[in-house]
Amino acid sequence: MTDDGIVNGGQELADRNRATILRLMRAMDVCDADTIREIIAPTATWWVLGVGVLDRENVIQQLQHLLGDAQVAETHIIGTTAEDDRVAVEAHGNFVFADGRAYRNHYHHLYTLTADRVVAVREYLDLRETERAFGPIGGRRIAAPRQN
Repeated sequence: MTDDGIVNGGQELADRNRATILRLMRAMDVCDADTIREIIAPTATWWVLGVGVLDRENVIQQLQHLLGDAQVAETHIIGTTAEDDRVAVEAHGNFVFADGRAYRNHYHHLYTLTADRVVAVREYLDLRETERAFGPIGGRRIAAPRQN
């Protein structure tokens, strides 16, 4: 251990994993399927709050279907935390489409990596905002809040 309590190599691994995830997020903004496949392992699981578990190809298809036609595609990283094989990212997405629709959401992703590849993701977002912009996700729609 070093004086700051980090096991030798631990911070280097965390920094490498953080760089990999930031590269993945840039690829996702532009729906770069080749880079996404390079970074996400074929057997990876991607869990989304309110949706369930997707596999790598489902994630790519969803990105292409939902965001592929965006004229503005920007994800702003608010902060990251990396420790060993895990990287947490807080982000805000801004996507604007030719028909005038805007999709703006806040995200928290927790990525787990093995051998420089993503093997698991937990994604938290405002599903209501996603469904407002794109319609029902996963074959269902969230009920609107009750008005008193």
